[in-house]
Amino acid sequence: MILKFTAQAALWIILALFLSGCATEYRPFVQPVYATGAGGEMHSFHGMDLWTQGRPPRKFMVIGSIIDNRPSSTIAVCLQGAQVVRLGKEQGGDALILGYDRKGVKWHGGLPSTQITSSTSPETLPTSIESEVTKYYVIKYL
Repeated sequence: MILKFTAQAALWIILALFLSGCATEYRPFVQPVYATGAGGEMHSFHGMDLWTQGRPPRKFMVIGSIIDNRPSSTIAVCLQGAQVVRLGKEQGGDALILGYDRKGVKWHGGLPSTQITSSTSPETLPTSIESEVTKYYVIKYL
């Protein structure tokens, strides 16, 4: 069966793919980790402290982590900060420590220009969507 797409329908499909690829997941620590850092680089991230280098120079407890996986599109990345902070606050966190931020190709696909068939595979489509995976540690100041 051959499916025909109009330009508008194709645009809606691509937008849905970009937004549906977003996944933000909280993972609680079963046994919280207590630590005291030596300071570092911190800035306000949507109203919450975000430590991008180093750790807070005070006693804190790591209560969990947030894994954020989303396409590296402007729309998806713009939504990232607010979602991560909301989730961190819902879990009782006072701040976030950046664990890692990785970019890489995750999904191969493309915008069908005129037709796709049931035998079309992702490898034959020309475009790839780059994904960004970021890990944050959720901490509570003591």
